[in-house]
Amino acid sequence: MKRRTFIKTLPALTALAASGIALGEDSKPAASPAPDKSGEAPAPGVDAKRLKAKDTLTAIEMDRGEAIAFELLSGAVVRIELLATSARALRTTLKQLKVEESGGRTDYSFSCVLRINGREHTLEREVSTQRSFYEPWAIDGVRLWFDAVQDIFEFLVEAHGECRPRKHARFALQDASARICPEILHAWCPLPEGGLKIGDCYRGEDCWLGAYNGASAHGGLDLNHVEGTPLWAPLDIHDHFYFNSLKMGHNNNRWRGIHRWPNGAEWILQAHHMTELTVEEHMPIKKGEQFAWGAGVLSGAVDHSHFVFKVHDYGETVLLDPWILFWQMYRDKEAAQALQATP
Repeated sequence: MKRRTFIKTLPALTALAASGIALGEDSKPAASPAPDKSGEAPAPGVDAKRLKAKDTLTAIEMDRGEAIAFELLSGAVVRIELLATSARALRTTLKQLKVEESGGRTDYSFSCVLRINGREHTLEREVSTQRSFYEPWAIDGVRLWFDAVQDIFEFLVEAHGECRPRKHARFALQDASARICPEILHAWCPLPEGGLKIGDCYRGEDCWLGAYNGASAHGGLDLNHVEGTPLWAPLDIHDHFYFNSLKMGHNNNRWRGIHRWPNGAEWILQAHHMTELTVEEHMPIKKGEQFAWGAGVLSGAVDHSHFVFKVHDYGETVLLDPWILFWQMYRDKEAAQALQATP
């Protein structure tokens, strides 16, 4: 798409953009100012829901004022309470927020305040910039992925795939000494050298929750590659199938694969836009086995595959940023390369 000069659609955006941190410089999470009073939680002292760390990450949603007691693998318990959430548009090309324009762009940030073991921590994320591919926080023995807040829907709509949290904020937690899962992950597709780049997410905006056409929160992670790029199973897939397909009369091929962990959790992986499956539906797929040829169907302006990640545990299904999987894939690849280089 042609680069467009950013314009401010509201007077307030001028001040927000001026006070915002520089965009796209690196992937480190940043600290933000405390959210305004309207997003604050009731006074502390609420009962905490108890959760125990597993050998797979724990996906949770929380309302302001809600607390959890997260038991680490060591037996230590970390109390986490959500105090406040907020979001702000940093820059936009839209004439009117929440109204898509072809090639439109909106960059934004969101934040939360957590009280962890009695100390307050402000976490801030940035989306539709290179900082979308962030490092998780490690606080008091907990690795914490800050996934989303409802506040972003003050200036975005949910019209490009399911992605809105049911509560005020969404997180993934893991004991900081553990991986996101006990198995080494295989690459889902050929991994771009040097890490994921926001410029390779469709037209440079379609990361997880990126503002598609400037207005619609993107319910997946798009990675650009040519039609016929192989897609592999990141881990053993116990069941898989098309839930939408051209053959069934839909406008796209959308695939879902399920991995069932011994601890009771299920990981649900999705890939869209593939041209064909290379493994018959409902047949098991081994980790590393090619299951499809990617991209090519309803790809739009740039051929790409669309990835989705869900965790089903404790009786509910929670959406998460697929970047979490790719983050682990890159680390597993680096570890394998380091091992090969060892004399």
